[in-house]
Amino acid sequence: MPLILRWRYRLIVLLWLICMPLQVLCQQLPLRYYNQSDGLGNLAVTALAQEQGGYLWIGTQGGLFRYDGARFQRFELSPGLSNPFITKLHVDGSGRLWAGTSDGLYRWQGQRFVPMQFQNARFTFHEGQTFASFGPDRLLVLSQDRLWLLKSDDHGQSWQAQEFFDAAQLSHYPEMRSLFSIHVGPQGDLWLGCGQALCHYDQGKLAVLGKASGLPAENWRAILHDRQGALWVRGDSHIFVLPAGGHMFQDRSPGQRGQKKANAVPFLVMDAGGRMFSRQDQGIIRWSGKRWESFDESSGLTVGGGVNSILVDRDGGVWLGSLGHGLIHWTGYPNWENWTSRQGLPSNVVLSFLRDREKLLHVGTRSGSAILQKPGHFSIAPGTYGGSSYQWGEMVEDAKGNLWAGSMSGFLVRRGRGAEADVKIAKLPFIGDLFFDASGQLWIATAAGIYRIRQPESDPVPVKVTDFPSIENINAYQGCLGRAGVLWFVTDKGVLRFDGAHWRKQRFKPAAQVFQPSTIACGRDGTLWLGGETGRIWRATEQGEVLEINDVTPPLLLDQTVISLLEDGRGWLWVATGAGIGVWNRTQWRFFNQDSGLVWNDTNQNTFYEDGDGSMWVATSNGASHILRPESLFAPLQLGVLVESIDRDGATLALDQPVRLPWTSGPLNFKLAALSYQNRETLNFRYRMQGLEPDWAKTNIPEVRYAALPPGRYHFQVAVDNPAMQAYSPTLEVEVVILPPWWGTKTFRAVCGLLLMLLLFLTHRYRVRWLIARQRLKEQLARERAYELEASREEERKHLTREIHDELGQHLSALRMGVSVVGLEFGEKNPSLQGKIERMVTLVDATIKVVRNVVSSLRPSALDMGVVSALEWLSEEFTGHTGIPCSLDVCEENIVLDDTRATTIFRIAQESLTNISRHAQASQVKISLERIDKHYVLQVRDNGMGFDTALSKKKSFGLIGIRERTSMLGGEVAVFSVPGVGTTIKVSIPVADEALNQ
Repeated sequence: MPLILRWRYRLIVLLWLICMPLQVLCQQLPLRYYNQSDGLGNLAVTALAQEQGGYLWIGTQGGLFRYDGARFQRFELSPGLSNPFITKLHVDGSGRLWAGTSDGLYRWQGQRFVPMQFQNARFTFHEGQTFASFGPDRLLVLSQDRLWLLKSDDHGQSWQAQEFFDAAQLSHYPEMRSLFSIHVGPQGDLWLGCGQALCHYDQGKLAVLGKASGLPAENWRAILHDRQGALWVRGDSHIFVLPAGGHMFQDRSPGQRGQKKANAVPFLVMDAGGRMFSRQDQGIIRWSGKRWESFDESSGLTVGGGVNSILVDRDGGVWLGSLGHGLIHWTGYPNWENWTSRQGLPSNVVLSFLRDREKLLHVGTRSGSAILQKPGHFSIAPGTYGGSSYQWGEMVEDAKGNLWAGSMSGFLVRRGRGAEADVKIAKLPFIGDLFFDASGQLWIATAAGIYRIRQPESDPVPVKVTDFPSIENINAYQGCLGRAGVLWFVTDKGVLRFDGAHWRKQRFKPAAQVFQPSTIACGRDGTLWLGGETGRIWRATEQGEVLEINDVTPPLLLDQTVISLLEDGRGWLWVATGAGIGVWNRTQWRFFNQDSGLVWNDTNQNTFYEDGDGSMWVATSNGASHILRPESLFAPLQLGVLVESIDRDGATLALDQPVRLPWTSGPLNFKLAALSYQNRETLNFRYRMQGLEPDWAKTNIPEVRYAALPPGRYHFQVAVDNPAMQAYSPTLEVEVVILPPWWGTKTFRAVCGLLLMLLLFLTHRYRVRWLIARQRLKEQLARERAYELEASREEERKHLTREIHDELGQHLSALRMGVSVVGLEFGEKNPSLQGKIERMVTLVDATIKVVRNVVSSLRPSALDMGVVSALEWLSEEFTGHTGIPCSLDVCEENIVLDDTRATTIFRIAQESLTNISRHAQASQVKISLERIDKHYVLQVRDNGMGFDTALSKKKSFGLIGIRERTSMLGGEVAVFSVPGVGTTIKVSIPVADEALNQ
C-alpha cells in the first residue's frame, strides 16, 4: 500500500507539472507603489532613467518628475510647456540626461532643461527605443523615420544635428524608410528595426536581416545585447535571439495569450544578473535562462494599462513604470522571493518549512501543509489527516525519511516518505517544538511538559519526561540539540540541560541580571543563543554548572519581541521579531522588513529554515519569504548625502557659491537628499550648525530649518546613517556666513568714532565746494555768453549769406547777361571788342564763383536743407578739393535737429575735415551721424598717420574749437588716435527738447 500511494502521488505531481503553463512563475512580488500621495502628480509613467548623480527621473503623460528617495519634484521643460507628454528619457555616454517629447528634444543643464533647436531639423519622438549613445558627446536619435546624429565638438557647449545616412544609402534600402528602434552594439556597430526587418550597419556597410536569417517579417521595436554577446530583438508579439557568433536567429517568443494589447511599447531590459525583462499585457516577463517567467496580478503586480518602461538602477534594483498605477519599486530584487495563498498556500500564516530527502519543500501553515513545485506553485499535499483543518507547526524528518509535524492544537502527525499518507500519532498539549537527538529519539516541547518517543518507527508513543522534579508542571517553549549531544530546553521555570543521563536546571552568571528567555538556539561551537519577549538577546556559554550570559542586543532590536532564533551553517545568527528580522554575520548586524523585500513584518515561532543551497526561508503571518543569496544581505551599501537646495525668505541660493547672507529674521532652510533606494526605513540625517550648537541632532525628514541665525561664521555639517544596514556616509560641510546688521558692524562703530573728524572735514569741504560751485557758475555764464555770441555770429553769417547771395549774386548775374548781350550785338562787327567782352565774362564768372565760395564759407546753402544734406555737400567738397574719398553714414529717420545743433554738428565736421586735410595724410575718411538713446553721436574717422593724444599740442586750435562748440550744448568730445593707424573724433550732443517732442 505505501508503494502504491507513493507512485500515485508522483503521478499527480507529474500531471500537475505538465498541465501548468510554462510561462507562469507564481511569486508574490514585494512591491512599493508611488502615486499622488507621494508627490507623483501623474500616474501614467512612460519613461524612466537614472542620472549619474543617482536621481531617478520619471517621465509621464503629464510632465517630468525627479525622485531622490524621499520626495518627488516636478520639473518644467520650458516655460510654455508645463505638462508635456514625455516619450523618452536617456542618459548618454557622457552622463548627460536627455528628454524627448512629441514636441521636441531637451537636455538637462545645471538645474534646468534646455530646449535643443537646430536649423536643419525639428524633432518629434514616440515611445520606444529611439535614443542610443554613440560615444562621448555623440547621441543617436530616431525622429520621423530618420536617424540623426547629434554631436558636440566642445564638450557639450554647442550641438549640431546631421542625418546619419545619406540619400544614396537610403535609396538602395527601402526598408530604411520606416525605422522603429536603434541600438549600438558592443563593437560600436549599429542595429535598427527597419520596416519589417532588422538592419545592421558596420564600418560603412548596411545589411538587411530577415527570413534568410530566421527572422519573420515584423516591426522590431526593441534591440539589446546580453552579457554573452547574444542579440535579442523584440517585436509586437515575438522575441528572437541571435547567439554570439551565430547566423540564425532562434525563436524565444513567449505565449501569445498575454501579447494581444495594441499600442503597447515592447522593450528589452537586462537586470544586474544578466536576466532579460520584457513586457506582457498585464505585467512583465523575465527570461530565466531556459524559459520565460511571468509576473502579473497573480503575483501581486497591478499595472493598469501595462508596463511601458523598466529601469535597473545602479544598485541592481528594479523600477517599473505603469500606465495608471504610477511608479512601482520591486523591493529586495533580486534576492527576495515571496509566496502567499495566491501561489497555492493553504493559508498566509506560515509556521514551518522542511525539505525532505525527495527534495520536496514542505511548508506548514495554520490551515494545513503544501509542497512547492518546480514551476513555482504550491500544491496542497495529499494526505489522510486533517487536510486544511489543522495547523502544521514545527516539522522534522527521521532517519527513515518520514516527516513528523506538531500543531498548536497538540496533534502529533507522521507523514510517510514521499508524502504518502498522514497518520495521527497522538494528541498532546500545545506543541511548541520537536527535534531528533543523536540517537534518533524524538523530543517534543509542549505547554504541559517535555515528551519523548524513544523508538519512533516501532513504538511511536510519546512519553512524558518525569526524571527530574523541575520538569513537572512546566511550559516548555523550545529546545535544541547542542554540542556533544546535550539537549537544552527553555521553559517558564528556566533553562534545562540534559546530557543523556542527568537533568539539571542551569544557574546564571551574573545571577542578578533580569533574565527570562522564551526562545533558544544552539550554536555549533557550544554557544547558546537566548531571546526574550522583552526584546533582549543573550549569548550564553557553559562554565561548569553555570551559564555565563552576555547581553548582545543591537540597538535596532531593543524593545522588539524576540520570537525565534537560529544559527545557520555559516555561524550567522538570525533573529525574528514582530517588526522584521535581524541577521548577524559575526561582524555586522542587518535588519530587514517589508521595505527591504520581506513579505510581512510579523514573524512566527519557527521563523527560519536553512535550505540545502544555503538560502533561507522566513515564515510570517502573511506568507513566506525566500532569501536566495544571504551573502548579498551584507553587500556594502554606499551612502552619500547631498544638500539639494538652500533657501531663505523664498529665495533659493546658488549651491556653487559660498553662502554669505545679510542678517534677517527669516529662517534658513536646507533640503537634503540621500540617493539610496534600498532599506531606507531606518535612514537618519545627523546634522549640526557648528559654531551655534555643539551636539548633533537627528531627523528622518530630509529638511533642516534654522530660524534667525545670529550674525557669525558657521559650518553646517550633515551626514546620513542607515543603522539597519550599518552604513554611514561621510560628513558634508557647508560654510555659512551671516553678516551683521548695519548697526552691529565694525564699520558702523568706526564711523561713529570718526563723526567728529568727519564733521570738521565736511565743513572745510563745504567751503571748497562752494568756491568750486562759484567758479563753475562763472564758467557756465561764460559758456552761455559764448553760446549767445556764436549764435549771433551764426545769425549774422546767415544774414550776410542771404544778402550776398540775393543782392550781389543777382547783380553779377545781370552784369554777365548784359556783357554777353553786348558781345552778341557788337562782337561780330568789332573783333577787338569781342576779345575784351570774353575777358569781361570770364572775370564776371570768376567773381560769381568767389561770391559762391564766400557764401559757402559763411554758411552753405545745403545747411538750410538739413544737416544730412549739409554733411553730404561737405563730404563731396572735401573729396573734390583733396582727392581723399570721404563716405557718409547717416540714418535720416532718427536725425531730427534744430538749427543750432545742426549748425554745430556741421561746423565740427567741417573743422575735423580741415584738420585731416592739413595733418592726417589719410587715404580714406568716414563720417557717421546717428542717434543713440538721448544723444546725437557724430564720428569722423581717418586712417592717417595719427598722433599721441597724451603729447598733443595744448594750442591745437582745431580741437579746442570742437570742444568749445560741443561744450556749449552740454555735449562731450572724445579723441582716439593711434600713431600709424588713424584718428577718430567722437562727439556726443544731447537731444534738444524740441527734437524729442517732434
